[in-house]
Amino acid sequence: MIDWRIIQRFLYSHYLMTGVRQAIGALTPAVVIVASGHSYLTGLTMTIGALCVAIVDQAGGAGSQARNGMLLAMALSVISALLTGLVSAHFTLMWLVIPILTFLFSMLSVYGARGALLGFVSLLIMTLTMRSPMTVSDVLVYAGYLLSGGFFYFIYSLVVRRFLRAREERESLSSALFSMADYLQARAGLYDTRKDIDLSYRDLIRTQSIVVDAVQNIDRGWFEESADTGFPGNREANGTFRLATALQRLLTNFVDTRTDFALLRKGLHAPAVLKAMHETLVSMADRMGQIALNVARNKPTPVQPIAQASLEVIRRELEESANGQVDPEKSSALLILRQVYDRFCRAQAMLNELALHTFETQSGLNSAATQQAVSPLSGSLMMQDRWQFGLYFNSMRLNGVNCRHALRVSVAVLLAMVLSYAMAQVFQAEALKAIGTHGYWVVLTVIVVMKPGFALTQQRNGWRLGGTLIGCCVALLLFHVIHDSAWYLAILFLFGVLGYAFVQLNYLVSALCNTVLVLTAFHLLSPGGEIVVGARFLDTLLGCAVALLCSYILPTWEARFLPGLANELKAANIRLLEAAKSLAEAPQAAAGQARKAWSTAQQGVYVALSRFSASYYRMMSEPVRHQLQPAVFNHLMIENHALAMQVMHVASILRSQPEVDPHISDALGQARRLLEARATASPLQDEHSLATVDDVSNPGLQQLTQAARKIGYDMARLQLQADAPHACVKETPR
Repeated sequence: MIDWRIIQRFLYSHYLMTGVRQAIGALTPAVVIVASGHSYLTGLTMTIGALCVAIVDQAGGAGSQARNGMLLAMALSVISALLTGLVSAHFTLMWLVIPILTFLFSMLSVYGARGALLGFVSLLIMTLTMRSPMTVSDVLVYAGYLLSGGFFYFIYSLVVRRFLRAREERESLSSALFSMADYLQARAGLYDTRKDIDLSYRDLIRTQSIVVDAVQNIDRGWFEESADTGFPGNREANGTFRLATALQRLLTNFVDTRTDFALLRKGLHAPAVLKAMHETLVSMADRMGQIALNVARNKPTPVQPIAQASLEVIRRELEESANGQVDPEKSSALLILRQVYDRFCRAQAMLNELALHTFETQSGLNSAATQQAVSPLSGSLMMQDRWQFGLYFNSMRLNGVNCRHALRVSVAVLLAMVLSYAMAQVFQAEALKAIGTHGYWVVLTVIVVMKPGFALTQQRNGWRLGGTLIGCCVALLLFHVIHDSAWYLAILFLFGVLGYAFVQLNYLVSALCNTVLVLTAFHLLSPGGEIVVGARFLDTLLGCAVALLCSYILPTWEARFLPGLANELKAANIRLLEAAKSLAEAPQAAAGQARKAWSTAQQGVYVALSRFSASYYRMMSEPVRHQLQPAVFNHLMIENHALAMQVMHVASILRSQPEVDPHISDALGQARRLLEARATASPLQDEHSLATVDDVSNPGLQQLTQAARKIGYDMARLQLQADAPHACVKETPR
């Protein structure tokens, strides 16, 4: 059965809008050039230049960052084209230069995602330039066409972004709202007794990282630029801003809290209540999805009751329990139930507030109020891009992840060149000869498929092969059915849009669309594409094989990095505890500095948790023999998340109280000491005996200190494993 909500979510997403914008900008030069009577090759070259700039023109990000990224893409494209083109006519020299360029461009990944995109753009131009020998004059003309196409897209993007800014803001916000709906759905799973609690926790942490990133994209793409000026006279922006701040409060309501779900499941003895809590969050998730869709469509959402029946079940349970005698275990569970019920009631009011704000896109908000709300929002989730020139050369170490990846890609590119050339010389079949003629396609497959992690390379291998095979079949069908070149321009646009739109959503679909796009472009240049289609699939097969083989060269198994990431996560939680204690004890004169330190520490935990969980999931996709203590790292991920959420909850309590509760301050200090202490626990010790916390009676504070103690215990187990790698470390039942 078709889920129309998913289709609607895609149709109104910023992914599709970005795909349309990028496809129009990239393909327009080709259409204009061809329509004016020039060759398809000239138009295609300019389109390639525009395409390279479009790749780095991603949704989100401040305007200055977008502009700088596009300018860098143009500069690197021209440099790559000139260097590759000048050696293309010299057989031996090209075989020496191409691997070196591959290494240098691949090293740009040291600057994170944006750097990796710029590196890919450079490699793409390098690969397409090496397809045929060029004279010096040919190289200069070719580079000029690339620069012209890139400059056209640069101007086009600035103009379109200016006129479609409000729409992009809504779509970015809608994406964050949909991510929040997914987070609420994942949180509902923790109340479902049919699901394993650890698996539900993993899903929660994954969706939390996504929603935090989505909210961050809103901040970076919009609020950062408006923090100084506000939104005077921009009523729609004011309404959208109110929605964003309401979303931030709703996210904080859930993220800055910690619930002992295991105790709740065990001590409540009321399946109907657990079911009611699950249904409440599912209803809220559905409601959030409706709001997200209406925001994208710029339509209001009626305010209506949410999960009233489910909330009534929880309320009755609390009332009945208050009038009777309960055992200590259930008493603790009821305290948690009261917190959950209050949280749900606040969330219900916040969802109604979000719905109400969808009516207010025409209302104004004064600049001062806007600025006041922007500051904490930007400070809590903002991350700054840092381009340090020295970092590039300092990262050229054989033990570095980026350096190893660059070396693997270089070796893979050289091997792809050797194999494609050899097949063209040895085999007589036309399709195999075509691989030699279009050998750069094999290289292109290698640079697209290969990723720093072994698991990611394997994953993209499968998607690339599947997408290419299906794309080749679709292209062959189109070539047999369509004979009018005008229709092929429409096909180029359609599959260009879908290729861009799905690149972050589904790589298999993106590979399918890009295959049809490339084959159609070459069909326009040289009709009779059956041989080209066959060669396209064979080069993909060969390129994937080369990428898979070379992924075993200096592999970077995730188990190597997880202990360090675990230490970073623990250190981030220590800084969070320090910031929370400072926030509680800071005098009025230093309150602003304390809040800033708290926001920085909060962001640090989000980043550290995201990096640790991403690495853990990648490790679980690697061969079993290369996995290290998966149960221990899984538990560390859960407990560090639990500790951070409980600290954030405690901090919210501290901010609302005129005087500091000494029990809270003591618990924060105790948790910090537990994390800072050198772990000496033996794996043969009873973990549960270690979880006893002295002088802390509040259940929430007990959860905080217990989580800190358990983290120390698991870190001790990892240390024992490192000290005695061949010893058998006993797994304590969870």
